[in-house]
Amino acid sequence: MGKIKTILGDNIRTLRVSKGWTQVYLADRLQITAPFLAQIESGKRGTSLELVESVAEVFEIPIASLFLEQMPNRAETKSHVRNIELKTAEKQLLESISENISKTFDRLMEK
Repeated sequence: MGKIKTILGDNIRTLRVSKGWTQVYLADRLQITAPFLAQIESGKRGTSLELVESVAEVFEIPIASLFLEQMPNRAETKSHVRNIELKTAEKQLLESISENISKTFDRLMEK
């Protein structure tokens, strides 16, 4: 078995179990069969990137987190993503404020 398949399968199983979902339920949501999902979870079978994307969407997590050996729990993942979003918004706001101050200063200097 490939290490990446094992990591992906373990993470999918962990997420599924944490939700209290059966393989049948998750397989239905992903539009695959339960035996196929069982093979993915056991690391015996790889899958397409499209299905990996669907798994991430179902669990509302970043795709990359499915490949982490130590996958953060859902709350930590959401918190991390939210922190990145807030830092990006802060940077954009500071740039906008700086630009507005500069424009205002230039207008005052013209008078």
